[in-house]
Amino acid sequence: MARKKVVDYIKSLLQKGYDISAIRTTMLKYGYTNKDIDEAVNQINQPTIRHEIHLSKATIFVILFVVIALAGAFFYVYNPLKTPTKLLDLKLEPVSTSVQPGSNIAFVREISNLGSSKRFDVLMRQELLDSSTFKIVSFSTDTVAVETSSSTQSKVAVPSDAKPGDYILRVAASYDNKKAIATFPVKILPKKQEANAAEENCFDGIKNQDEIDVDCGGICGPCKILDCNDDDICTDDRLENGKCVNTQIVPCCSNNICEEGEEESCAEDCGEVEEPNINLDDIKKTAKYDPAKASQQCNQIEIPDLKDTCISNIAEVQKNKNYCTKIISARIKDLCYSNIAKISNDNSICTEIISDGVRDSCYMTFVLDNDDYSVCGKIVNKALRQSCESLRQLHEINQ
Repeated sequence: MARKKVVDYIKSLLQKGYDISAIRTTMLKYGYTNKDIDEAVNQINQPTIRHEIHLSKATIFVILFVVIALAGAFFYVYNPLKTPTKLLDLKLEPVSTSVQPGSNIAFVREISNLGSSKRFDVLMRQELLDSSTFKIVSFSTDTVAVETSSSTQSKVAVPSDAKPGDYILRVAASYDNKKAIATFPVKILPKKQEANAAEENCFDGIKNQDEIDVDCGGICGPCKILDCNDDDICTDDRLENGKCVNTQIVPCCSNNICEEGEEESCAEDCGEVEEPNINLDDIKKTAKYDPAKASQQCNQIEIPDLKDTCISNIAEVQKNKNYCTKIISARIKDLCYSNIAKISNDNSICTEIISDGVRDSCYMTFVLDNDDYSVCGKIVNKALRQSCESLRQLHEINQ
């Protein structure tokens, strides 16, 4: 009978060591009433007294019919099979609820398996939450195996930069798409100052408080004025920790020594620097019959962009894209490849160009000047590519 199954179920939990209050709480969650539970418990604790009653056949038949009907209804409503095979009860016991930043929150987890399942694994997640924002400040995870019950000590680290205030320690046990959750409040205390930290004073040899210099000025009285000027224009003169410090300045203009780095900035020491007379047009003319000499002349130019332009001129005169590879400036190098592609009537050179805009412009030159629509698919800019395709269609119609 269904009542016997309920009795057997409670007996099995009692034999596993669970107390009657925990069993009652679980069974109430799954639809049993206090009356059902009390009757089953009384039947376990008290012997059954049997009375022999002699009834007529008709009465027995009616009683059997009623009993069978009631038993079927009871079995349908109180079938113990609806009890889950895995059911956890989670409790937390904090070791301490007040901690310092950078320390750990220690607590004991008590997990009880109130179902009838055998040993199974449970994913545990411990979280420290800010009680005002419910933002997760810190967390940890681990897995425990539960058969009947498990009691373990766990901890969650508190970040060293955690702000003082009220927090919540939340633990969730996850199993079979279910969760058992328990929480307790935590207070994070302000950071303690180091016990051996010396108090600031006017004799500690440190510039602190509102002192102007070490142990003088502000609340420590006036500082002794020292004249640290050593009359050397090539030294940086200053007062540090009550002492004069004169640091040498290198390079130093006006010391009558032409030092490295002063060639262009200090005419007084190094004299006037004359810029070489550079004529790019003359070098370009030389490149027509003597590219090696023209390259030497370009390499003597100190200004980077001017030097790159000079090399680009040689590439154009020689119609040789290899010169473009010697150019440092990415902008001038792209223009070099673009000009060589146009001069050589070779659209494959456009592929050497790094900038999308300059490369597209190179391709469009072949479209507009040579009716070469084979490059339309290589154009990156969507508007230019559509214009190229439109020109292709118009060209085909005209043909």
